[in-house]
Amino acid sequence: MPETVADPPSPCCSLLLWGSQIEKSQSLGPDPSVGPERDARGRFAKGSSGNRRGRPRGIPNPKRRVPDLVARPVSPETLLALLDRKPHLLRPLVEQLWPPPLTAPDPAARLGIDLSSLRSVEDSRQLLPIVLTGIARGEITPAEGERVAWGVSIRLRAARRLERLGRRLARPLITGDRAESRG
Repeated sequence: MPETVADPPSPCCSLLLWGSQIEKSQSLGPDPSVGPERDARGRFAKGSSGNRRGRPRGIPNPKRRVPDLVARPVSPETLLALLDRKPHLLRPLVEQLWPPPLTAPDPAARLGIDLSSLRSVEDSRQLLPIVLTGIARGEITPAEGERVAWGVSIRLRAARRLERLGRRLARPLITGDRAESRG
């Protein structure tokens, strides 16, 4: 069977790359993209990597990354093997498995105190011994007692402001005619 050879390209198509200009644009030497840190086979030489700047900031180290147990559940054996290799992952993995902590009820509500019912100084004087008794009995911690006392003082300040505003509004307004008759 005779060999079929294609016709040479027409001169109008190949004039752009004709002659010795092809050799000028094509370098016959080694690949310039391959730097000295690569060996003869094109692989990175020992001690040099392709990422000279290293891992960018903000991207976590993949070796310390915590696996997401919700997205990809793993068997207990796999989890134990992972924790044997990387014990620092114990706390983040347990935080994924345990439910979130319950919010503690308001310490004032535990003592049976309704802070919204405070209207006067006398009401607050009756509540503070209840708070101190709750702390002494261990029903609430001292920090929770401080929080209740803070809530009482805030309500008391609001009640005092309201009382002052009421007194200002109750005063008679002095008009211009009355001010002249006094003077």
